[in-house]
Amino acid sequence: MNEFDELFEQKPIKQPQNPVPPGDTEDFMLQVKLQRHNGLMLMIYIATMILFSVGSLLYFNAKYGNTQTILDNIVLVDGPTITNSCTADPEATSCDIGVSATLLNNSGMTLPVMYADFIFIDSDSNEYTFTVQEKDVADGATVTLTDSFTSSFRVTSSSMNVGFDEGGMFYTVIGLLPIAVSGALFLFIDWQAFKYDAKRFRKNFWNHIGTIAFGFGIVWIALIVSQMILTALGVDGTSQNELTIQNMFDANPLHLILLFLLLCVFTPITEEIVFRKVIYNFVEKRSNYVAAIIATGAIFGLMHVISYGDFIQSIPYIFMGLVFGFIYFYSKKNILVTMGVHFINNFITFSIYALMAYGITIV
Repeated sequence: MNEFDELFEQKPIKQPQNPVPPGDTEDFMLQVKLQRHNGLMLMIYIATMILFSVGSLLYFNAKYGNTQTILDNIVLVDGPTITNSCTADPEATSCDIGVSATLLNNSGMTLPVMYADFIFIDSDSNEYTFTVQEKDVADGATVTLTDSFTSSFRVTSSSMNVGFDEGGMFYTVIGLLPIAVSGALFLFIDWQAFKYDAKRFRKNFWNHIGTIAFGFGIVWIALIVSQMILTALGVDGTSQNELTIQNMFDANPLHLILLFLLLCVFTPITEEIVFRKVIYNFVEKRSNYVAAIIATGAIFGLMHVISYGDFIQSIPYIFMGLVFGFIYFYSKKNILVTMGVHFINNFITFSIYALMAYGITIV
Protein backbone atom coordinates (compact mmCIF):
# COMPACT_ATOMS: atom_id res chain seq x y z
CA MET A 1 0.00 0.00 0.00
CA ASN A 2 1.40 3.37 -0.96
CA GLU A 3 0.61 6.76 0.59
CA PHE A 4 -2.22 7.48 -1.90
CA ASP A 5 -4.18 4.26 -1.35
CA GLU A 6 -5.88 5.66 1.77
CA LEU A 7 -7.54 8.40 -0.28
CA PHE A 8 -9.42 5.82 -2.34
CA GLU A 9 -10.25 3.42 0.45
CA GLN A 10 -14.05 2.92 0.84
CA LYS A 11 -15.23 3.47 4.39
CA PRO A 12 -18.69 2.54 5.75
CA ILE A 13 -21.20 5.41 5.88
CA LYS A 14 -22.25 6.28 9.42
CA GLN A 15 -25.96 5.58 9.94
CA PRO A 16 -28.24 8.10 11.74
CA GLN A 17 -28.97 7.35 15.38
CA ASN A 18 -32.76 6.98 14.99
CA PRO A 19 -33.55 6.06 11.38
CA VAL A 20 -37.15 5.59 10.24
CA PRO A 21 -37.69 1.82 9.92
CA PRO A 22 -37.67 0.92 6.19
CA GLY A 23 -41.18 -0.57 6.32
CA ASP A 24 -42.58 2.53 8.05
CA THR A 25 -41.20 5.22 5.74
CA GLU A 26 -44.35 5.40 3.62
CA ASP A 27 -46.60 5.55 6.70
CA PHE A 28 -44.40 8.22 8.29
CA MET A 29 -44.53 10.47 5.22
CA LEU A 30 -48.28 9.99 4.96
CA GLN A 31 -48.76 11.01 8.59
CA VAL A 32 -46.72 14.19 8.00
CA LYS A 33 -48.88 15.02 4.99
CA LEU A 34 -52.13 14.39 6.82
CA GLN A 35 -51.22 16.73 9.68
CA ARG A 36 -51.55 19.66 7.29
CA HIS A 37 -55.31 19.14 7.15
CA ASN A 38 -55.82 19.54 10.89
CA GLY A 39 -55.76 23.34 11.02
CA LEU A 40 -58.26 23.56 8.17
CA MET A 41 -60.63 21.13 9.88
CA LEU A 42 -60.49 23.06 13.14
CA MET A 43 -61.39 26.29 11.33
CA ILE A 44 -64.28 24.52 9.58
CA TYR A 45 -65.59 23.23 12.91
CA ILE A 46 -65.46 26.63 14.60
CA ALA A 47 -66.94 28.47 11.61
CA THR A 48 -69.76 25.94 11.23
CA MET A 49 -70.69 26.13 14.91
CA ILE A 50 -70.73 29.93 14.87
CA LEU A 51 -72.75 30.04 11.65
CA PHE A 52 -75.49 27.73 12.89
CA SER A 53 -75.56 29.36 16.36
CA VAL A 54 -76.15 32.76 14.78
CA GLY A 55 -78.71 31.24 12.39
CA SER A 56 -80.68 29.64 15.25
CA LEU A 57 -80.65 32.94 17.19
CA LEU A 58 -81.96 34.85 14.17
CA TYR A 59 -84.69 32.24 13.66
CA PHE A 60 -85.72 32.40 17.31
CA ASN A 61 -85.91 36.21 17.28
CA ALA A 62 -87.83 36.25 14.01
CA LYS A 63 -90.41 33.76 15.31
CA TYR A 64 -90.95 35.15 18.82
CA GLY A 65 -90.00 38.80 18.50
CA ASN A 66 -89.91 40.42 21.94
CA THR A 67 -89.38 37.45 24.25
CA GLN A 68 -89.95 39.57 27.35
CA THR A 69 -93.50 40.29 26.21
CA ILE A 70 -94.18 36.55 25.94
CA LEU A 71 -92.67 35.92 29.37
CA ASP A 72 -94.85 38.67 30.85
CA ASN A 73 -97.89 36.86 29.45
CA ILE A 74 -97.11 33.53 31.10
CA VAL A 75 -99.33 34.03 34.11
CA LEU A 76 -98.89 32.28 37.45
CA VAL A 77 -102.39 31.04 38.37
CA ASP A 78 -101.54 29.00 41.44
CA GLY A 79 -98.42 28.27 43.46
CA PRO A 80 -95.60 27.70 43.50
CA THR A 81 -96.11 24.93 46.04
CA ILE A 82 -93.10 23.13 47.47
CA THR A 83 -93.24 20.22 49.91
CA ASN A 84 -90.21 18.93 51.77
CA SER A 85 -90.21 15.77 53.89
CA CYS A 86 -87.21 17.06 55.86
CA THR A 87 -89.38 19.80 57.33
CA ALA A 88 -91.00 17.19 59.56
CA ASP A 89 -87.79 15.16 60.00
CA PRO A 90 -84.74 17.47 60.20
CA GLU A 91 -82.46 14.50 60.96
CA ALA A 92 -83.24 12.67 57.71
CA THR A 93 -80.28 11.99 55.41
CA SER A 94 -82.36 12.56 52.26
CA CYS A 95 -85.38 14.70 51.47
CA ASP A 96 -88.39 13.99 49.26
CA ILE A 97 -89.17 17.29 47.58
CA GLY A 98 -92.34 17.95 45.59
CA VAL A 99 -92.96 20.98 43.37
CA SER A 100 -96.07 22.31 41.70
CA ALA A 101 -97.22 25.44 39.87
CA THR A 102 -100.18 26.25 37.61
CA LEU A 103 -99.47 28.52 34.64
CA LEU A 104 -101.63 30.20 31.99
CA ASN A 105 -100.31 30.74 28.47
CA ASN A 106 -101.67 34.16 27.52
CA SER A 107 -98.98 34.94 24.94
CA GLY A 108 -101.15 34.78 21.83
CA MET A 109 -99.37 31.74 20.36
CA THR A 110 -98.76 28.06 21.01
CA LEU A 111 -95.53 27.59 22.95
CA PRO A 112 -93.54 24.45 22.04
CA VAL A 113 -92.27 24.22 25.63
CA MET A 114 -93.40 26.08 28.73
CA TYR A 115 -91.44 25.43 31.90
CA ALA A 116 -90.88 26.39 35.52
CA ASP A 117 -87.41 26.44 37.10
CA PHE A 118 -87.58 25.70 40.83
CA ILE A 119 -84.41 27.08 42.40
CA PHE A 120 -83.24 25.75 45.77
CA ILE A 121 -80.46 27.15 47.98
CA ASP A 122 -78.83 25.43 50.96
CA SER A 123 -77.12 26.83 54.05
CA ASP A 124 -73.79 26.97 52.19
CA SER A 125 -75.36 29.08 49.41
CA ASN A 126 -75.11 26.20 46.92
CA GLU A 127 -77.78 26.41 44.25
CA TYR A 128 -79.73 23.59 42.60
CA THR A 129 -82.31 24.01 39.84
CA PHE A 130 -85.10 21.53 39.15
CA THR A 131 -87.04 22.08 35.92
CA VAL A 132 -90.57 20.92 35.14
CA GLN A 133 -92.00 21.47 31.66
CA GLU A 134 -95.03 20.95 29.45
CA LYS A 135 -94.89 20.62 25.67
CA ASP A 136 -97.13 22.25 23.03
CA VAL A 137 -99.10 24.58 25.30
CA ALA A 138 -101.85 26.26 23.27
CA ASP A 139 -102.70 29.93 23.63
CA GLY A 140 -105.17 30.34 26.48
CA ALA A 141 -104.38 26.93 27.97
CA THR A 142 -103.74 26.41 31.67
CA VAL A 143 -101.26 23.71 32.72
CA THR A 144 -100.16 22.41 36.10
CA LEU A 145 -96.46 21.61 36.26
CA THR A 146 -95.78 19.12 39.01
CA ASP A 147 -93.01 16.65 39.83
CA SER A 148 -90.88 15.38 42.71
CA PHE A 149 -87.34 14.23 43.41
CA THR A 150 -85.22 12.86 46.24
CA SER A 151 -82.06 14.65 47.29
CA SER A 152 -79.63 15.10 50.17
CA PHE A 153 -79.72 18.79 49.34
CA ARG A 154 -80.74 20.63 52.56
CA VAL A 155 -83.04 23.39 51.35
CA THR A 156 -83.08 26.69 53.24
CA SER A 157 -84.81 28.88 50.61
CA SER A 158 -86.43 28.51 47.21
CA SER A 159 -87.77 30.52 44.30
CA MET A 160 -89.26 29.92 40.86
CA ASN A 161 -88.77 31.31 37.36
CA VAL A 162 -90.99 30.60 34.36
CA GLY A 163 -90.05 30.52 30.70
CA PHE A 164 -90.64 29.08 27.26
CA ASP A 165 -88.49 27.47 24.62
CA GLU A 166 -88.48 25.67 21.32
CA GLY A 167 -89.21 21.95 21.25
CA GLY A 168 -86.84 19.03 21.15
CA MET A 169 -87.10 18.65 17.36
CA PHE A 170 -85.75 22.16 16.84
CA TYR A 171 -82.70 21.54 19.01
CA THR A 172 -82.15 18.13 17.44
CA VAL A 173 -82.07 19.63 13.96
CA ILE A 174 -80.00 22.67 14.97
CA GLY A 175 -77.59 20.32 16.75
CA LEU A 176 -77.46 17.80 13.92
CA LEU A 177 -76.84 20.20 11.03
CA PRO A 178 -73.48 21.73 12.09
CA ILE A 179 -72.18 18.38 13.33
CA ALA A 180 -73.26 16.63 10.11
CA VAL A 181 -71.87 19.38 7.87
CA SER A 182 -68.56 19.42 9.74
CA GLY A 183 -68.31 15.63 9.75
CA ALA A 184 -69.06 15.38 6.02
CA LEU A 185 -66.43 18.02 5.22
CA PHE A 186 -63.92 16.25 7.46
CA LEU A 187 -64.50 12.96 5.65
CA PHE A 188 -64.04 14.70 2.29
CA ILE A 189 -60.92 16.66 3.24
CA ASP A 190 -59.22 13.92 5.25
CA TRP A 191 -60.30 10.84 3.30
CA GLN A 192 -56.70 9.65 3.01
CA ALA A 193 -56.39 9.55 6.80
CA PHE A 194 -59.59 7.52 7.13
CA LYS A 195 -58.41 5.17 4.42
CA TYR A 196 -55.08 4.79 6.22
CA ASP A 197 -56.72 4.12 9.61
CA ALA A 198 -59.22 1.73 8.04
CA LYS A 199 -56.33 -0.23 6.54
CA ARG A 200 -54.65 -0.44 9.94
CA PHE A 201 -57.94 -1.37 11.59
CA ARG A 202 -58.54 -4.27 9.19
CA LYS A 203 -54.97 -5.46 9.59
CA ASN A 204 -55.41 -5.90 13.35
CA PHE A 205 -59.20 -6.18 13.43
CA TRP A 206 -59.70 -8.24 16.57
CA ASN A 207 -57.06 -6.34 18.52
CA HIS A 208 -58.84 -3.09 17.72
CA ILE A 209 -62.24 -4.57 18.61
CA GLY A 210 -60.75 -5.63 21.94
CA THR A 211 -59.37 -2.12 22.46
CA ILE A 212 -62.83 -0.64 21.81
CA ALA A 213 -64.36 -2.99 24.39
CA PHE A 214 -61.53 -2.19 26.81
CA GLY A 215 -62.03 1.54 26.27
CA PHE A 216 -65.79 1.28 26.83
CA GLY A 217 -65.16 -0.48 30.13
CA ILE A 218 -62.76 2.22 31.28
CA VAL A 219 -65.25 4.94 30.31
CA TRP A 220 -67.90 3.48 32.59
CA ILE A 221 -65.43 3.00 35.44
CA ALA A 222 -64.39 6.65 34.97
CA LEU A 223 -68.04 7.75 35.06
CA ILE A 224 -68.63 5.82 38.30
CA VAL A 225 -65.54 7.37 39.88
CA SER A 226 -66.51 10.86 38.72
CA GLN A 227 -70.00 10.42 40.18
CA MET A 228 -68.44 9.39 43.50
CA ILE A 229 -66.38 12.58 43.41
CA LEU A 230 -69.46 14.71 42.71
CA THR A 231 -71.31 13.02 45.57
CA ALA A 232 -68.37 13.65 47.92
CA LEU A 233 -68.47 17.31 46.88
CA GLY A 234 -72.18 17.43 47.70
CA VAL A 235 -73.28 17.86 44.07
CA ASP A 236 -76.70 16.42 43.33
CA GLY A 237 -78.66 16.20 40.11
CA THR A 238 -77.69 16.03 36.47
CA SER A 239 -75.74 18.48 34.33
CA GLN A 240 -77.73 20.92 32.21
CA ASN A 241 -76.13 19.39 29.11
CA GLU A 242 -77.50 15.98 30.07
CA LEU A 243 -80.92 17.43 30.95
CA THR A 244 -81.04 19.17 27.58
CA ILE A 245 -80.36 15.87 25.83
CA GLN A 246 -83.00 14.08 27.93
CA ASN A 247 -85.61 16.71 27.06
CA MET A 248 -84.93 16.26 23.34
CA PHE A 249 -86.38 12.73 23.40
CA ASP A 250 -89.99 11.87 22.62
CA ALA A 251 -91.86 8.96 21.06
CA ASN A 252 -91.76 10.41 17.51
CA PRO A 253 -89.91 7.79 15.35
CA LEU A 254 -88.56 10.45 12.95
CA HIS A 255 -87.24 12.44 15.89
CA LEU A 256 -85.52 9.35 17.30
CA ILE A 257 -83.87 8.63 13.93
CA LEU A 258 -82.51 12.19 13.82
CA LEU A 259 -81.30 11.88 17.41
CA PHE A 260 -79.55 8.61 16.55
CA LEU A 261 -77.74 10.32 13.67
CA LEU A 262 -76.81 13.25 15.91
CA LEU A 263 -75.67 11.37 19.02
CA CYS A 264 -74.40 8.06 17.65
CA VAL A 265 -73.11 8.79 14.15
CA PHE A 266 -71.99 12.35 13.55
CA THR A 267 -71.06 13.37 17.12
CA PRO A 268 -68.45 10.57 17.54
CA ILE A 269 -67.02 11.32 14.10
CA THR A 270 -66.82 15.08 14.48
CA GLU A 271 -65.81 15.31 18.13
CA GLU A 272 -63.11 12.65 17.88
CA ILE A 273 -61.57 14.33 14.85
CA VAL A 274 -61.59 17.75 16.52
CA PHE A 275 -60.52 16.79 20.05
CA ARG A 276 -58.29 13.82 19.37
CA LYS A 277 -56.90 14.08 15.85
CA VAL A 278 -56.61 17.87 15.70
CA ILE A 279 -56.12 19.20 19.23
CA TYR A 280 -54.36 16.10 20.63
CA ASN A 281 -51.77 16.08 17.84
CA PHE A 282 -51.29 19.85 18.13
CA VAL A 283 -50.50 19.60 21.85
CA GLU A 284 -48.43 16.42 21.59
CA LYS A 285 -46.23 17.92 18.88
CA ARG A 286 -45.33 20.77 21.25
CA SER A 287 -45.02 18.74 24.46
CA ASN A 288 -45.79 15.03 24.92
CA TYR A 289 -48.63 12.53 24.86
CA VAL A 290 -49.43 12.91 28.58
CA ALA A 291 -50.00 16.65 28.18
CA ALA A 292 -52.06 15.95 25.06
CA ILE A 293 -54.32 13.49 26.90
CA ILE A 294 -54.84 15.89 29.81
CA ALA A 295 -55.39 18.96 27.62
CA THR A 296 -57.90 17.32 25.30
CA GLY A 297 -59.72 15.72 28.24
CA ALA A 298 -60.08 19.08 29.98
CA ILE A 299 -61.18 20.91 26.83
CA PHE A 300 -63.62 18.12 25.95
CA GLY A 301 -65.19 18.29 29.42
CA LEU A 302 -65.47 22.06 29.62
CA MET A 303 -66.96 22.33 26.12
CA HIS A 304 -69.87 20.15 27.25
CA VAL A 305 -70.89 22.49 30.08
CA ILE A 306 -69.59 25.94 29.09
CA SER A 307 -72.96 26.98 27.63
CA TYR A 308 -74.70 26.25 30.92
CA GLY A 309 -72.13 27.46 33.45
CA ASP A 310 -72.36 24.38 35.74
CA PHE A 311 -68.61 23.79 35.57
CA ILE A 312 -68.50 21.35 38.48
CA GLN A 313 -70.55 19.01 36.27
CA SER A 314 -67.67 18.95 33.78
CA ILE A 315 -65.91 16.31 35.92
CA PRO A 316 -67.63 13.27 34.27
CA TYR A 317 -67.01 14.70 30.80
CA ILE A 318 -63.36 15.44 31.61
CA PHE A 319 -62.87 11.86 32.83
CA MET A 320 -64.52 10.60 29.67
CA GLY A 321 -62.28 12.81 27.54
CA LEU A 322 -59.19 11.52 29.36
CA VAL A 323 -60.20 7.94 28.52
CA PHE A 324 -60.78 8.82 24.86
CA GLY A 325 -57.35 10.47 24.74
CA PHE A 326 -55.68 7.45 26.33
CA ILE A 327 -57.39 5.06 23.90
CA TYR A 328 -56.26 7.24 20.99
CA PHE A 329 -52.67 6.96 22.23
CA TYR A 330 -53.02 3.25 23.09
CA SER A 331 -54.37 2.42 19.62
CA LYS A 332 -51.40 4.16 18.01
CA LYS A 333 -53.63 7.07 16.96
CA ASN A 334 -56.23 5.08 15.08
CA ILE A 335 -59.16 7.50 15.12
CA LEU A 336 -61.61 4.73 14.20
CA VAL A 337 -60.94 3.04 17.54
CA THR A 338 -61.81 6.12 19.61
CA MET A 339 -64.84 6.71 17.39
CA GLY A 340 -65.92 3.16 18.21
CA VAL A 341 -65.64 3.74 21.97
CA HIS A 342 -67.47 7.06 21.67
CA PHE A 343 -70.21 5.44 19.56
CA ILE A 344 -70.89 2.64 22.07
CA ASN A 345 -71.03 5.10 24.98
CA ASN A 346 -73.47 7.39 23.16
CA PHE A 347 -75.53 4.47 21.86
CA ILE A 348 -76.10 3.16 25.40
CA THR A 349 -77.27 6.62 26.50
CA PHE A 350 -79.45 6.97 23.39
CA SER A 351 -81.06 3.59 24.00
CA ILE A 352 -81.87 4.40 27.65
CA TYR A 353 -83.51 7.73 26.78
CA ALA A 354 -85.33 6.29 23.75
CA LEU A 355 -86.88 3.56 25.91
CA MET A 356 -87.83 6.16 28.53
CA ALA A 357 -89.67 8.11 25.81
CA TYR A 358 -91.90 5.04 25.46
CA GLY A 359 -92.33 4.69 29.21
CA ILE A 360 -89.76 1.92 29.66
CA THR A 361 -87.23 2.46 32.44
CA ILE A 362 -84.29 0.06 32.76
CA VAL A 363 -82.00 2.00 35.14
